[in-house]
Amino acid sequence: MAAAIEELRQELYEAQDLGTGQQFAFGVEEAELELLLELRDSGKGEGKLSFGVATVGVGGELSTVRTHKLTLKLSIRDRAAGGAAPEINDDETGSWD
Repeated sequence: MAAAIEELRQELYEAQDLGTGQQFAFGVEEAELELLLELRDSGKGEGKLSFGVATVGVGGELSTVRTHKLTLKLSIRDRAAGGAAPEINDDETGSWD
């Protein structure tokens, strides 16, 4: 879990650096991190012991699956408007062309 938190921290630092000088700034209001860890233990034949016509195999396998899900709730500020919430609208009607 510590590695996942540190990775998230580094990603947020990088996003912060990339946003320097941009008109729109995003603030993180809330972060929700869901970590799913699944351990699987399954048998798998690896060794063989033959005795006459009978063969016996034994062995083992361990696998790990990790899943991360991150949800961020962002606030948006328009630096050109003094840090106010941006107003996105278009008073003109018509097509995008």
